[in-house]
This record gives sequence, structure tokens and C-alpha cells, in this order.
Amino acid sequence: MTRYLKLASILLIAYSILAGFLIPLSTGVLEVSPRVAKGGQELALSIEAYNASFLVDKGNYEARIRLNPKNAICAKKVQVKSNSNLTLFFDIPLGKLPVQTKGENGKKSPFPLLEMQGNNNGYTSLESVIFFEDSLINSNESQAFCTIKPYKSNSKTTFPFLNILEETIRNLFYHVPMWFAMMVLLFISVYHSILFLRNPQYLEHDIKASSYATVGVLFGLAGIFTGALWARYTWGAYWSFDVKQNTSAVALLIYLAYFVLRSSFDDVDKRGRISAIYNIFAFATLIPLLYIIPRMVDSLHPGMGNNPAFSKLDLDNTMRMVFYPAVIGWIFMGIWISQIATRIEKLKQKVMEDNYG
Repeated sequence: MTRYLKLASILLIAYSILAGFLIPLSTGVLEVSPRVAKGGQELALSIEAYNASFLVDKGNYEARIRLNPKNAICAKKVQVKSNSNLTLFFDIPLGKLPVQTKGENGKKSPFPLLEMQGNNNGYTSLESVIFFEDSLINSNESQAFCTIKPYKSNSKTTFPFLNILEETIRNLFYHVPMWFAMMVLLFISVYHSILFLRNPQYLEHDIKASSYATVGVLFGLAGIFTGALWARYTWGAYWSFDVKQNTSAVALLIYLAYFVLRSSFDDVDKRGRISAIYNIFAFATLIPLLYIIPRMVDSLHPGMGNNPAFSKLDLDNTMRMVFYPAVIGWIFMGIWISQIATRIEKLKQKVMEDNYG
């Protein structure tokens, strides 16, 4: 069983690392200028893009600004300047444009939504691309709006592009799986602590509880480290004292106290019983610290406070093909390392028994 676990973990992690770094990002919009337009005037919208090949798509590129699900202003001309830069020309109609500012759920809508498509670059979009100033003259220029036809999705295998995350979105495959693995390992540790309290004569449960907790905390520290690196490039600082960062640090400190507690007892039975009780308490604190408190206040972290969790824009099917194997692979790796740590601890105890028994 251990052999298959080891093989599966190595293969899954190797796959997630290779695919996570080799699959390119889709074409994304970095800069748009200007950000304000007025009705009745021509708009020359300059686009600076990432990972684009506009010159290859020269002559077949299409673009539009969607005002709502039914109305859009199509670009009358697309001027390609380089592989990463082009200019879109629009005739903005007079009057108050029917821009949908809120969705059906009452939240902010993505409109005005810039949508572009080329045969090589595929589909690219940018929400809230521009602010339209209403002109003083009312007009019903329905001919200014173009027919909304569906754009084809990109047939290439790519990861989604987000302006804030950009290439750091790949850290999703390494940062988040650390926390998944930590939770699984600490749960197994608590399970063995409960078994030890039910049968204190079976010391192997105490050894397994300690081993799984040790490896689980190491994965948690790896999660803190990868999260700090991610925060540096997305939030501007390694540690911004975000509520999720703070509660995660507190949770790990509580578990570090578990090892201090264990080292303070020489009696094996007493150490096992008290450590088991503390282990159950420490695991119980993880739920409010990691999942409840961060959701009750504003947070920069996805899924916490008013910040939405990963959606189809930043966790699409291509990312899921890498993310879920990474989660499973790191969990298997953690269990395998914990089993090795358990065997090492058993050997230490056997040596001590042989020397002093």
C-alpha cells in the first residue's frame, strides 16, 4: 500500500508541476486607454495585451463593447500596431447609453464589457472597461448597436488571465493544496489521538498522532510561505495583516504549542493522554480560525468577507485538471511522509527499550 501511495504522490505532483508551469496563460488585457468616453464622439481605445499575437490575427480581429446582455457597440476598425498592442475605433452614439450596472443578483455587473476575438489569440474580455459620459443631446441611434453574436471560446489549452494575478495564478497549484493536505493530516492525527484515549495501552496511536501532526504543521508552514510570496506580488507586501493571514498564523502557533507540551513530559502515558486531549482542542480551533472568522469580516483573501472565491474566470476547467491532481498528490505525499516519520519514531523507541529495558 505504501509503495502505491508513494508512486501515486510522485506522479501526481510531477504532473501538477510540469503542467502548472508549461501550460501558457490566455491572452489578457493589461492596459486600456482612455477609460472615459463621451457620446457622439469617436473612441480610439488603445489596448496593451499580455501573451498576444495580434500581428498573426491582423485582418481577422473582432471587438465590441457590450453595454448589457442585448446591446453592444462593435469596433468599426481594428488597427494592429504590434503583437501586444492594437487600437480599436468605435462610434459612440448620442444620449444615455443603456449600460447595465447591476446584475440580477443585485451585485455589480461586468458591463461595459470589452470582448475581443481573433483566430489565433482566441477570446479575451475585460470587465468595466470604460465609463461613458452621457451627452446632452438625446438620440435613438439604434443603428449604432450591433448584433450580439456568440464569440467562440479559445480552443487552445490555456490558463485564464487575470490582471492582478497574471503568472502568479499558477501558485494556486501549490499554495492551496498545502492547506488541504494540512487539514487531512491533522484530522488523521486527531483520529489517532481519540483512539489512544480509548486504548492508552496501544502507544502506536500516540506515535501516529504526533507524526501526522508534525507533517501537517510543516505543510501549514509551507502554505504560509507560499501565501506570503503570492501576497507580495498581488497585495504588495509579504504580510499585510489580512485576517486570513493572522488567523492562519494563530492556528499554527496553537499547534506548535502541542509539540512544546509533548516535550515537557517524560512519562510516556501521561504525555500521550494530555497531548491527545490538547490535539483534539487544537484541531477544533482550526474551524473557526480558518473558515468562520475570516468570512465574518472584510478580507483580501478570495472567498473571505466580501471578496468572491475563485470563479470560472480564475479556476476554469483547464486549471481544475491540474489543481485537483495537485491536491490529491500532496495529500498522498503528506501521508507517505507521516508513515515514514512513524516508522522512525518506532525505531527510536525500540532502540531506547533495548538500551534501557
